[in-house]
Order: sequence, then structure tokens, then C-alpha cells
Amino acid sequence: MANYSPGELANFNYITEAVYGTTPATALVWGCTIESAKPKVNAHQAFHLGSTSRSYSDVTKGAWDIGFKLKGWSRALSVAIQWRDFWAMFGMGSITALTEHLPSFSAQFRFDLAADVYWHFNGCKINKLKLSCDGPGQLIDFEADVIARWVEKSLSKTLAGLQAGVVVGANATDVTTAILTWSGVSQINIAAGGLVDWHPKSWSIEIDNGLDVTMGNIYGADTLYYHCARAIQEGKRDIVFTCEVDLENETYNTAKLAGSAITSLTIPIDDDTITLANGEIMLEDDDLPEFKRAIMVQPLRIRFKSIAVE
Repeated sequence: MANYSPGELANFNYITEAVYGTTPATALVWGCTIESAKPKVNAHQAFHLGSTSRSYSDVTKGAWDIGFKLKGWSRALSVAIQWRDFWAMFGMGSITALTEHLPSFSAQFRFDLAADVYWHFNGCKINKLKLSCDGPGQLIDFEADVIARWVEKSLSKTLAGLQAGVVVGANATDVTTAILTWSGVSQINIAAGGLVDWHPKSWSIEIDNGLDVTMGNIYGADTLYYHCARAIQEGKRDIVFTCEVDLENETYNTAKLAGSAITSLTIPIDDDTITLANGEIMLEDDDLPEFKRAIMVQPLRIRFKSIAVE
């Protein structure tokens, strides 16, 4: 028996849910080209001793923690599909700006074999979203830490456990436009001094939505009870921008020591511009540069109140 090969993992597909945890009867949508996907399943098994042996005799399972980590690449606008349709919509709440409540989605991973293998997740919400780039011209990485309600693995699109039904439509058509790279000029506005061009060596934007799971016993379509996520609550949200720049002068050291506000900061992605606004530059143990008799690098971390895409 041969191992799975790199080319057999299909691209990521998803469906927006109208009702949390319920996969709708609508066609799959292309999400991204997968770099890696790591399912998380913890059944909280407990092994109990019997009365006649030191080995366990019974096993119980608690509420199942379900989710996955997804790392992928997006591509330039193709017809009506673009990077923010998935990443911004589910990491921020909409394709243009933050919302107080996040939508949920059902996800599909597929191994493209003679007999396909499907992993179906429902009740998915993005707990943490990260966009990052290692330098000018480099590809932009998109990463998500996802919490889900349940997972089913099958050889078809049929759902027969917690839900009953079939994921309708063909597998989403792959997007084949150019992969997204960092090709535009970023700008920063320190203490309402106006936007000026600047040139980070690398950067990342991390949104932590502070999600928390409420567990429950849910009656499944197969007449069994499932101990899983009943709802996902939304807690305190953090938006942190991190980068490195060459230490050319004292601008950022002065801003850190003075506690200067970062009025706004922009990052171009394809035909879109991400704007981070109302920021506070962070000053903790490792936020000042290391002074040395060589080329020096300035680390920056800024916590923002808002983010928008236009």
C-alpha cells in the first residue's frame, strides 16, 4: 500500500452556515490552497479500574473538543472569489471590517484518490487569524486556529451522524490565478503626524477572537447523543501587528518611550488595503532593539482597536 502523496490533498473548501452547526444544502466554495491542515480531536477519554484487575475495565468519554489548524495561500481575484471571502469574513466577521459576532461555516478536506476520502467539519469559527509575510515579494501566509462542533470522516459527501444529508454540488472549482505576494508599499501614521511610507523587513497581523466553547449533549440525526460544542461564546478580542525594521534612527525608540499613539497603518494585499487604526505601541521586556557594533534591527509590536479592508 502506497503512502498518501503531496498532490492528493485537495484545496480547502467550505460552506457558510445559516444556522450554527448545520451544514446547509448549498454548493461548496473555494477557500485557499492548503499548505498544511492539522485536525484536533480530543474525546477526553477516562479509563476506569475494575474490581478484579489493575488494568482498566471501562472507558468513558467527555465532551469532544473538535477543531483544526489551517495554513494556506490565497490567490489574486478570480471572478468573484478573493482572499477576504474566507479569511476576513470568518476571522473578522465581514469582508470589510470587524463585527461583534462571527459567522460560522462547515469545512471540507479531501484526499483526491480513486476513492476520495473526506473530512467534514461543522460549526466552525476562527478563534485566531494570522496574516504574515517574510519580506517584499514573498508570499503571504494565512493561518487560522479553528474551533468546530463535530467532525465526520467518510468516503463520500454523505453526512450520517450528528447530521443527515449530503454536501451538495461538485467540489469547488480551483482558483488558478497568481498566488498573493507582498508587492505594495506600506504606510504608517505615528501620533497623527500623517501617513508616510515605511519598509518593514517582515510583518504579521494577529487577531485573537477570544472564543470559548459551551458544551452540551446534542441529539443527532442517527438518534444518538453527541457530547460536543453547543455554542461558541466570543470574548475579548486582541489585534496585534508585529514587524521588524532596520534601526536607522531613533524614531521608533522615541515613540515607544513617549507612549505615542499609532493613528493608522496600512498593508497592501493584491487590490485591497488593510488598514489598522487607533493603535498603542507596546513597550515590554524585549521591545527595544539590541545595540551592537553591527547592523541593528528594531522590533515593533502595536495593539490596535480596529482593522478594515477596502
